[in-house]
Amino acid sequence: MSWVRAILLLPPNPPEANVSHYQVVVVLPKPPDTSAGAALGSALLRELLPLLGEPDYADEDTDPPGRWWDRWMIGGRFENAFLCTDPDDPRVLPAEDGDPRLVTAAPASLLDLDAQREAAAGRAADRWDRATGILRRHPGTEALSAFLLRGGERAGLARPGATAGRTAPAERTAALKAYRAQDAVRELGGAGLTHFAGCAVEHYSTPREEFVEQARRGAVPGWALIDTDGTWYAVEHLPGAGDGPEARQARREYLRRANALLDALPGDAYLVMADLHA
Repeated sequence: MSWVRAILLLPPNPPEANVSHYQVVVVLPKPPDTSAGAALGSALLRELLPLLGEPDYADEDTDPPGRWWDRWMIGGRFENAFLCTDPDDPRVLPAEDGDPRLVTAAPASLLDLDAQREAAAGRAADRWDRATGILRRHPGTEALSAFLLRGGERAGLARPGATAGRTAPAERTAALKAYRAQDAVRELGGAGLTHFAGCAVEHYSTPREEFVEQARRGAVPGWALIDTDGTWYAVEHLPGAGDGPEARQARREYLRRANALLDALPGDAYLVMADLHA
């Protein structure tokens, strides 16, 4: 499968901070038309062009001024996006590697979203149990925010009048080094229990039931969803919120709305996972 690259012409409202790749579920009203003999990938490109813009085949730097994205591709890092009940159906766009039941695009009628959600919940429960077991063995482990706060306080003493809450690059580097030097953080990393936003200690502080439910609801929607009429649904961007309560609440609200939309889709709707790079 060749990946499609294109400029993304969507509102400048990034669905989540601290990552460079974003999962975007595109929902088409029906599968691409391949009756004229076109390959599925080519037909899918033809369907996506009006929605996502012209492809950038030369991979040139053509970022629209003032916007946060530069390109997108079908599948990409998220090609194993949907659990398919019939991956041999000709309307299915397979992933290149991994479980053949996990595909990049398919009709809604061929997807088992409930089973996909339960599998994600099971994986989350296992991660939470292992991570909190490590943290219980090291009860004095501190979150990254504690090291950043102390670094900011020291900077304020050294530089009277410095802006409160701002951490200089050198201070942030020192805080990260001290945070990562903790035994529990090293053990979490060795067990593959790190977190993309940087602070696994805060990530696993969420109660188990909430943590597992969040994984269940997040199994399908990704970071943003484009509905059949072109409407863009995404997590509200909260600058500086990180993985705190406001960011988690915004994520919960997005997942509630996105899952309701997905569950109400007719069987002939067609889901495609895109990897948006910013």
